Order: sequence, then C-alpha cells, then structure tokens
Amino acid sequence: MKSVVSMGNFDGLHLGHRKLIQTMVELAREQSLKSVVITFKQHPALVLNGAHNFRLLIPCEHKIRMIKEMGVDEIVCLPFTKELSQLSALDFLQSYVVDELDPGVIVVGYDSHFGHGREGNYQFLQEHAASFGYRCLYIPALEDEEGIISSSRIRALLLEGRIDEANRLLGSPYSMYGEVVKGKGLGKGLGFPTANLALDEPRQLIPRAGVYISKVFLGEDVFFGLTNIGTAPSVKQDRKTTVETHMPEYNADLYGARMKLELLHFMRPELCFASRAELIKAMQADLAQAKALFEEYA
Repeated sequence: MKSVVSMGNFDGLHLGHRKLIQTMVELAREQSLKSVVITFKQHPALVLNGAHNFRLLIPCEHKIRMIKEMGVDEIVCLPFTKELSQLSALDFLQSYVVDELDPGVIVVGYDSHFGHGREGNYQFLQEHAASFGYRCLYIPALEDEEGIISSSRIRALLLEGRIDEANRLLGSPYSMYGEVVKGKGLGKGLGFPTANLALDEPRQLIPRAGVYISKVFLGEDVFFGLTNIGTAPSVKQDRKTTVETHMPEYNADLYGARMKLELLHFMRPELCFASRAELIKAMQADLAQAKALFEEYA
C-alpha cells in the first residue's frame, strides 16, 4: 500500500509540527493511503555535536504517543547513530523511505533535512521525485507576530520562564514526565508536603527556576498544584535542582507513582529568604494566589 510520508525530529510537537502532520494525515485519508512519520530515538544534536547542554522538549516515548494520537497510521522511529548520519541523502531516501514505505507523497517542512551534510531537503526530494515515483508537498513555516514557530524558540522561552508564550506555541502545556521519588521532606516540615519528580529523560529541558501553577496527572486523577523548580536556597545547601509540587487537595504517599506534570503559569522567580518564617509566609501567599487562579486554568 502506498503511503504519505513525513520525516523529522518533531521535538516538542509544536504548532508548526502539528500543522505538517495534520496535513499529511488528511491527505492520506483523502487518497486512501497510509500515513507514516519517520522520526528518531535520539536528537541528532546529541549524537553529532556532543551537545551536553542540549535539552529535549519531549521524551521520545511521549512524542511517539502524541503523534499516534494525531491519527498517524505508522511511526518509524530510527536510532540516530553516527553511522546513520554518514549515510548520503540518496541512500537514506532509497533504503528507508522508498524501499520500505513506497511513498506516493512526501510531505516536507520548511526545515526538513536528512542525510550526510543535511543534503536532503525539499529541492533534493523534488529532483528525485520522478525517478522514484512520488510527489512532494511543501509545508511553509508557521509564523506569528514574533516570527517562525520553532523548537529552539520554545526552548529559549522556557529558559526565560515565559511559560504562557511557550505553551501557546506548543499548542498544549509544557509537560514533564517521571516518577515521584523520596526527597528530604523539607516541604512537609514547613507544612507544604511536595511530590519530588525524577524525570524519565534526564536530558529533558527544565524551565527557569521559580514557582509555577501546574496540573498533575496521576493515573486517572488530576490535581492542580504549586510547583517549585530550583535549588531551594532557603532550606538546602547542595545546589541540586529539583522539581517539587505541592497539591493542596492531595496528601497521600506518592512515592513510586508515575506523574505527568503540566506547567501552566510562571508566578515568580526562586528567592532566598532570610528566615523560615519569611519562607512560610511567602509560600502561603503563593498558594493563596494560585488557588485564585486554579478556576481560570480549569
């Protein structure tokens, strides 16, 4: 069965990615073809550049799940290795696209590249379309008043704590995934017990340190929360960044539970308080402000 194919990293699955994938899915359904996305288990930046500071917007398994939820029939998730990066664009096209997927249409984004030296792009695909029997559909960049919507732009917004803007470009709240692990119990000692999140993907981007309004998903249960990202300088000395969430309506033991954490709104930067009393007073003020906004975000 012939297919409609698109390929890319799709890190974050922002509005631009969604436009491309939705176009591909609709086209496949209209023409009774199979829709296929080719993506990669590792981001090329982590393999090619040794980019130790590079941070992902979404873990691979959750990216795959979200793409499936968009109605894509098949996802080919390739391990990105140095050997694969040395493959020419023509060899990649022949081996991984034409021979395996029999494309009738290849949907290409404005920044789509593949093959050694990033040779594979829209022009390259057009040049080989006739010989391989497919046609190309080009999807231009999605822009707003600030410019092109891209993963790098969203990373920058998150690192600045501009979560509302980042969420708008993502099309849904920025989410972190992991397991609740035992912390030092400092929040509980202050009257604000927290769930300490250990990320499934250590290279996932942790946004700017500060206090956020958040939403917590625990299995089928959903709770609003107050999340602190940072080193908690008022009560800790180890300078280790943690992601800790206080849920006013949930007090049970969560150790070992799976958690999805959505960040909804940045309230304030992380501060160092002179005393325990000042810290508790600030946390009470944060919680009062957050509760007033929970209904809005519901």
